[in-house]
Amino acid sequence: MNDPLLRLYDFTLGYCQRLLEDVDEEQMQLQPSPGVNPPAWIVGHLAICTDFALGLLGEPKRLPAEWSEEFGPGSEPLSQQHPYPSKAELLIALKEGHAAVVAALPRVDPESLTVPNPIESAVLRRAFPTAGDLLAHLMSTHESFHLGHLSNWRRQMGRPPLF
Repeated sequence: MNDPLLRLYDFTLGYCQRLLEDVDEEQMQLQPSPGVNPPAWIVGHLAICTDFALGLLGEPKRLPAEWSEEFGPGSEPLSQQHPYPSKAELLIALKEGHAAVVAALPRVDPESLTVPNPIESAVLRRAFPTAGDLLAHLMSTHESFHLGHLSNWRRQMGRPPLF
């Protein structure tokens, strides 16, 4: 992978951490309005996407299987009474996932990333035709989309923007 993509991946991780600095444990599951994903779901979703990226790189998953059900594509945030992992656990999973993806990149055979995108979605296959395209999306635009949601959550909760 190229240096600019790795810089973006590092930036999104740092941005996520900054977005959550002033969010306490009790607020991690709050939904300020219908359809707005709470921070716990967003960070859990990004963490399981590091597992998906590892799979594209031929590496094993690291997170518990139930995380894929709770935070995977098509999942919905669970009730505020549901015991999500703690803020610290979610951030550690994301940080360690990022590190695992970066560590796996030098070991991957570049040819393995030229195979077709394994996701069933026609929209995602058109936009990201190869596994390498999908990996780049997971490491950049996908995280950015969800961090935009987290930034929106902050604004709805009355917090100032970071930029």
